[in-house]
Amino acid sequence: MERRSGTWLLLLPLAAVLGLFLLWPLALVLWESLFIEGRFSLDNYLSLFVRKLYRESLTTSLVLSASTAVLGTAVGLPLSYFVHKTGGRAKSILLALTAVPLTLSGLVVGFAFIVLLGTSGFITIILRELFGINPLEFSAFLFTWRGLVIAYLYFLIPRMILTMTAAWSNANWSLVEAAVSLGAGPVTVLRKVLFPMLAPAILAGSSLLFAVSMGAFGTAFALTGTAVKILPLVIYTHVSELSADIAKADALAIVLTLVTTGVILAYEKFFTSPSSR
Repeated sequence: MERRSGTWLLLLPLAAVLGLFLLWPLALVLWESLFIEGRFSLDNYLSLFVRKLYRESLTTSLVLSASTAVLGTAVGLPLSYFVHKTGGRAKSILLALTAVPLTLSGLVVGFAFIVLLGTSGFITIILRELFGINPLEFSAFLFTWRGLVIAYLYFLIPRMILTMTAAWSNANWSLVEAAVSLGAGPVTVLRKVLFPMLAPAILAGSSLLFAVSMGAFGTAFALTGTAVKILPLVIYTHVSELSADIAKADALAIVLTLVTTGVILAYEKFFTSPSSR
């Protein structure tokens, strides 16, 4: 009993940090979203179902986040295995280089892609000289949601690589060896041994990619301004324009939090349920 009480005491600092920097600000945002001109009202939330802008921004955010999560997982998995198989000093260098994109702000990433792939970008000019492409036509995609997919992958793939590199290192390779010795082929080993063993790490990595993409703001703002309607940019318009509507922005922020959390919980429940194993 005393040992259990001691364990709970050790969790108090974590609980205090979460309460102060997560739950309390979220509670304030929720409280402000429920009042219009000092009067309690649910109109801020009801308008999400009425206005086309909010429905489209939510749909675009979900499509963008799902696309980047799937692509980031598909690209990050083989790259993480390559990093895992690279031993010694080379592996340390690769891991250090992989972490570099995570140190850059979203605005820096956005402007970097403009410098590389914009109308006067470095890569665009090279392609124009070599293949005679039209810079305006080539770079047009960069300022749409498809350009955001490319830019987001720059900082999402490294997250998947770092997550899965640790998973590959902790995998029980003796199970793979046993399956091979019993005559299992590569597909069978992958489907019945490796995937079940790595599924929790893959789930954690893909969920992280989805959540980061849903909340990303700096890169989207640098590339598209407010032209692409995703929830973070719509929230920004409600707090930055002359006709600011903080309560509406608070409601959108709560919806963004609930949708992101709900999708991740549903994702985890589906892939960890007994019927899906």
